[in-house]
Amino acid sequence: MWNTAENVFVRTSSFREEGEDEEALRWAALERLPTYSRVRRGIFRNIVGDTKEIDVSELEVQEQKLLIDRLVSSVDDDPEMFFQRVRRRFDAVDLEFPKIEVRFQQLTVESFVHIGTRALPTIPNFMCNMMETLLRTLKIYSSQRSKLTILDNVSGIVRPSRLTLLLGPPSSGKTTLLLALAGRLESDLQKSGRITYNGHGFNEFVPQRTAAYVSQQDRHIAEITVRETLDFAGRCQGVGFKYDMLMELARREKIAGIKPDEDLDIFMKSLALGGQETSLVVEYIMKVHSGCFSH
Repeated sequence: MWNTAENVFVRTSSFREEGEDEEALRWAALERLPTYSRVRRGIFRNIVGDTKEIDVSELEVQEQKLLIDRLVSSVDDDPEMFFQRVRRRFDAVDLEFPKIEVRFQQLTVESFVHIGTRALPTIPNFMCNMMETLLRTLKIYSSQRSKLTILDNVSGIVRPSRLTLLLGPPSSGKTTLLLALAGRLESDLQKSGRITYNGHGFNEFVPQRTAAYVSQQDRHIAEITVRETLDFAGRCQGVGFKYDMLMELARREKIAGIKPDEDLDIFMKSLALGGQETSLVVEYIMKVHSGCFSH
């Protein structure tokens, strides 16, 4: 690999004779890499203070623990300081986080249901429902069902960078509204009205990949640990838009000549790349929830 930091030292040994700092040379070599390669590599400092250029996915377990320990100890028992460090890195190159504004106008959700004893979950009713569904699909029979309006001409705005609290009595349509905004309504529900994300309707993008809905039902694999659950979720999440943001961040930092914090740089790259690199992120989350930030 001719563009690695090690080869830079071979080609420019005279710089070391003039007192050039090896770490600066490593960063210079890293900056010369293509953006695609640069967002996968970082500068790691071991326990004795020596630095080396590494691939984020190839960090050993002990190196991961050392990196996380340094990140945790650097926030002085205040986890908010860590996120402020991330924010300052983006602010230094005037890169804003993407913001999404969700609007819903005249949203109506209706369903057709049986009432009385016909609505009871009995075996005969189940068999009748299956038969009626088949006949309705074939347009042979139209059963007499009552129309239930769950949401009736609802309009509103969910603004970005805000925490929105949705309150209402039981069976008032809170869950249905959230499912509708996330594009996860069941197929047997009839929806009318318009839902937009930054002015774009559901026919212009895939809402299920943009909005996440966390059910009130705790659905997970009971046989695996919390660490394995987080690691599995990270692998399923994939790269997403975070990778694009990291690419743009690396490009702007290179133009501005900004050298980021080496530990934070490796951690953010692990967070953005996903896949096998999720173990570092999981380790940090486990540190947080194990009481490292308790006062």
